[in-house]
Amino acid sequence: MGRVTYRSRRFGVAALAIAGLLLGACGSSSSGQQSAIRVAFFAPIANTYVAATLKGMNEVSASGGIKITQFDTGFDATKEFSQIQDATTSGKFDAFLIIPLDAVALIPAVQAAIKAGIKVVNTDLIIGTDNTTSKPQIQGETGSVINPPANRAKNVIQAIVNACQDLNPCNLGFMAGVPTIDFEVLIKKGLDNISTDHSNIKVKAYQTGHGYLAAPAIPIAQNILQAHPDLNVLAVSSDQATLGAEQAVNAAGRTGKVRLVSSGGSCPAIAKVQSGAWFSDIIDLPETEGKLGMQMIVDAMRNGKPGPTGLNPLDSIKGNPILTKDNIADFKCQWEG
Repeated sequence: MGRVTYRSRRFGVAALAIAGLLLGACGSSSSGQQSAIRVAFFAPIANTYVAATLKGMNEVSASGGIKITQFDTGFDATKEFSQIQDATTSGKFDAFLIIPLDAVALIPAVQAAIKAGIKVVNTDLIIGTDNTTSKPQIQGETGSVINPPANRAKNVIQAIVNACQDLNPCNLGFMAGVPTIDFEVLIKKGLDNISTDHSNIKVKAYQTGHGYLAAPAIPIAQNILQAHPDLNVLAVSSDQATLGAEQAVNAAGRTGKVRLVSSGGSCPAIAKVQSGAWFSDIIDLPETEGKLGMQMIVDAMRNGKPGPTGLNPLDSIKGNPILTKDNIADFKCQWEG
């Protein structure tokens, strides 16, 4: 495969912004000054992907007049629902930026926020039932910045097929983070049918629970490797977890014998693919998601552009989103996995 040119910007690593940082003023007040846009950000805060999203948000808020308050959802959709409800009834926020953990269950909470006059933008994951679109799916929602789950799942399945192309049999293990999240559900469906079109691929193991972190991924990968000594491809749904899976592969003496397929486009992952330690990685652009999502809020509240607006962050690049040693050189990563 020839070299592909990528046009996404490289952003440096930055620390999480302090919750509630007030950077200036926005809408009119009685003194003639403008008051800040008060934004609530709902996401699993203790995650490097989310840190990059917040960094993108702060690039927009640096212009002034935006106050960001973080709500740490963990990976608990019920907790996130309650947080959104409470933030709506508090009357303390003008806008919500949400990384939604349950595409359907959160709909009533989002509808109530919109009814209360709150501008709502979701990034990374959908709110709604259509897995094929980047467009907002809730009436009155301001915007949505996502690579549709169907696209993400398709890329993961294709990356696995690529890794298995010259292996017969290709004995596959897969490690999911949170199996109920939209793209994970579609990946599982794809795995259930992958052998129909690719008879060389044998799904030996499917395990969940790494939560997109390295440490929980280590014992999961160990279990898979111990149960299936003939495994030759291990695919993982996040770069953070793949770093843990790699430790298990190396500790088991299987370095170079198990091809690692990952997803995220993080800086450590790019280095791993370049070195040959990992077979491939799939692009995500969390910083771009945060920047575009925050700009949608500013446009709706200050610039007379109420939306709805739907954007796919991967539209900012040109090239194959599945990165290998052949096409990775020009890609600029956005986050630390």
